[in-house]
Amino acid sequence: MPNYYLVQKDHLSPPLAPGRGLPAAKTHIGFLDFLRDLQQDTFAFTPYDSLYVEGLEDVLLAARPKIPELAGNIRRILQKSALRLQNDLSADVQIVFRNALVSGDTLWVEHPAERRMPIHLIFGSPRAEEFAGYAYYRVSFNLSSAY
Repeated sequence: MPNYYLVQKDHLSPPLAPGRGLPAAKTHIGFLDFLRDLQQDTFAFTPYDSLYVEGLEDVLLAARPKIPELAGNIRRILQKSALRLQNDLSADVQIVFRNALVSGDTLWVEHPAERRMPIHLIFGSPRAEEFAGYAYYRVSFNLSSAY
């Protein structure tokens, strides 16, 4: 079953050697483009082609001080698109972060400009999993495992 994979960029292969990190999806897209494409009438993605989505950190930073409100809007868009991603994409979506993902009571990104960027407001706080010793977080498209 396809899912979102929340992962640090430096935990992917490449840049890590093959077999050392989670294999990076070949199709790259920016986060805002991903959201826009999800809201189009025509499905914009190639079925069975995993996506590498980057830039969520920048989107949230641009929203300061209204990060919680934007995070809620993003969550609603993703939830509304869950069935479409599950049925029409049928592949994983990697949400890639430049900075460290930290799991405590909640999941956040340790960003220099926003000490605890609240990723949990979108994806909840899933358990860390590992691939070749590198952590990632798996969340279903409907975000039901998020809370």
